[in-house]
Amino acid sequence: MKTFNDLQEGLNDPNIFKAFFLAGGPGSGKSFVVRQTTGGTGLQIVNSDDAFERYLKQAGLEMDMRTTQAEREKEERDTERKRAKRVTKARIGDISKGKGGYVEGRLGLIIDGTGKDYDKIAKQSIQLRQLGYDTHMVFVNTNFCSDSEVYLPTFVGCR
Repeated sequence: MKTFNDLQEGLNDPNIFKAFFLAGGPGSGKSFVVRQTTGGTGLQIVNSDDAFERYLKQAGLEMDMRTTQAEREKEERDTERKRAKRVTKARIGDISKGKGGYVEGRLGLIIDGTGKDYDKIAKQSIQLRQLGYDTHMVFVNTNFCSDSEVYLPTFVGCR
């Protein structure tokens, strides 16, 4: 396993040709880990959730997807989700061709997602490696009992 020091570039070379895929459940702290560990490294964070949340607020839609209000707004939410994905894809660029966005400049990337689609991540990793990137996976795991406070408040084993 590589250490943090192994992943550092020179002073004038801010982590270019590095790509980190994040994986972990919703609310596991992936974005928190990134904010706490990568400030000032030059890595570009790619996360469609940021744009999605901004578009939900602009549209006046419910932020908590577990509510009945959010269920009624499903169609509008799906429209905003697709919009956020398009914007995020444009920011990263065309990985398969190495054109546009962050990949054209060969900037370092943090691709923040749940990791649920292994085939998609594997394909992106191969394409990035073909462009000369080193690719890595960071899995953010949380304790079931701490998760249960959010998802299963009545789970007896955690009290």
